Amino acid sequence: MKIKVNLYYHLRQKAGNGCLDIEIQEKSTIGELKKKLESSYPKLRTHLDNVMVLMNRMIVLDDDVIKDKAEISFLTPVGGG
Repeated sequence: MKIKVNLYYHLRQKAGNGCLDIEIQEKSTIGELKKKLESSYPKLRTHLDNVMVLMNRMIVLDDDVIKDKAEISFLTPVGGG
């Protein structure tokens, strides 16, 4: 199945692109997607460990199953105060 992946902030720079169309297996999880991204874009290794992940604008965890035609966004932590 095909999904859209959005990378923000320094993740975009590491991958060389902020918007990716990716083909994944049905019932793949967010964790499996992270591994696939790290394999395809080695500069992302270790950078996907501490990010917020959204699927269709809802926060998800590594063991959540990805829905068909989902839009997945990876957001890096933002500090402030």
